[in-house]
Amino acid sequence: MNDDISNSVLEQANNFIEKKFGIYFSKKMTKNLLRILYNIAKQKNIEIEEYINSMILNRLSQKELEYLITNITIGETYFFRDKKLFEIARDKILTNVVERKHSSKTLKIWSAGCATGEEAFSIAIMLKEAISDYENWNVEIIATDINDNFLKKARNGIYGEWSFRGTSESFKKKYFDKINNNEYKIKDSILKLVKFHNLNLVNSTYYLDNEFINGVDIIFCRNVLIYFNKHRAQEIIGRFYKSLSSGGWLIVAPAENMYVNDTSFNAVNIDGAFLYSKNTEVKKWEEITCKKNALENFLLNSEINNYNILKNNLVSFSEKVGTPINSYKKEVKTTVKQLKDLCQLLANEGKLQEALECCKKIICQDKINPENYYLLATIQEEKGNITEAIISLKKTIYLDSNFIMAYFNLGNLNLKQQKFKEAFKNFQISLILLENFNEEDIVPHSEKTTAGMLKQVIENIKFKGELYGEM
Repeated sequence: MNDDISNSVLEQANNFIEKKFGIYFSKKMTKNLLRILYNIAKQKNIEIEEYINSMILNRLSQKELEYLITNITIGETYFFRDKKLFEIARDKILTNVVERKHSSKTLKIWSAGCATGEEAFSIAIMLKEAISDYENWNVEIIATDINDNFLKKARNGIYGEWSFRGTSESFKKKYFDKINNNEYKIKDSILKLVKFHNLNLVNSTYYLDNEFINGVDIIFCRNVLIYFNKHRAQEIIGRFYKSLSSGGWLIVAPAENMYVNDTSFNAVNIDGAFLYSKNTEVKKWEEITCKKNALENFLLNSEINNYNILKNNLVSFSEKVGTPINSYKKEVKTTVKQLKDLCQLLANEGKLQEALECCKKIICQDKINPENYYLLATIQEEKGNITEAIISLKKTIYLDSNFIMAYFNLGNLNLKQQKFKEAFKNFQISLILLENFNEEDIVPHSEKTTAGMLKQVIENIKFKGELYGEM
């Protein structure tokens, strides 16, 4: 192996990999990086200096980039790796989530950095065994990785003996079919529960199947963050926080706890292991007072039928704050901003009907603000009222013809209705409007999505020309 590569050249290669994939080799690991690059150059039958130069000048093809990430990442995993953590997830976390979601019977779990799929399938098996009426639930398990070779193996669901270390023979017999002396194929009943996707966690937004990843109840991301520096890891953790539903959980490996500290997550010690909860309760007294006053005033003036339900919510909220309801003056005027804060709070807590009524009250006070109709459309979509959401988005566009996210979301809803021509038209308008922004500019109302990223998302949506009539 050539050890004459200068530190500065190797650092340039390291920086390229970090920028492209988020993975950074510390000083202690630079020899590993050198070995990886040397082996790739040898496979290509070129000098390592030539390969690094092509990398630095961004001349690697997509196929070569995929080969590079295949050599960098490690797919070392096995079924029910860290049994104690899975037991805690099953007995404490899953129990909590199932109780909270029992009325809707919906469950969404994400295995981020799933490698060859053992973790994702372990989650699927855990759910089937833990939830007695599993068949009555709408369960979605998504698994993502940046390595296409790993994903190909995961989708095939064929594993050797090494993936079963620590598991029993009865486990293999129950969930796998033996296809030869050394390999087992996971049963179709488990295989179909998991959807695998290629996703780079460094991306500024997480987007699959034409939709952002959100409303997730539990995210497993174990032995993945160790590949990143602390700054990059905390950016990813911030995006995980947005993807989780209120009360959702993030599960990382013990060595990665240091990355989650000092983030928005609340660390919870369960039987000696730290897991992280998304607790959306407002902690600042001023913000609590503002939202509480808004809720009280909303109750006093609202004519909705479920007054008592909301009143109980207010009492519960007041008890958490520790201040009697009656100590607040009822004559406080509710501002539109307060109502918007309240609306967001209700939506985050899954109280969509209350959020809907609150949003309508906002529109009564501020009828010509396009942002209000966009908020209304978001809530209507969450409730599954696609037709109503489309009407609200069209009102948004009527009031502001440059509202990019309204066009983009309208395009997505058109796709759901298989109105492909309309969808394409709205995506095209979005792209035209995005030309007014620099690549790094944040698109208004987009949860910090950059213009460049949104362009990429739209361009990645594959349309069939014959469906649209014209392209």
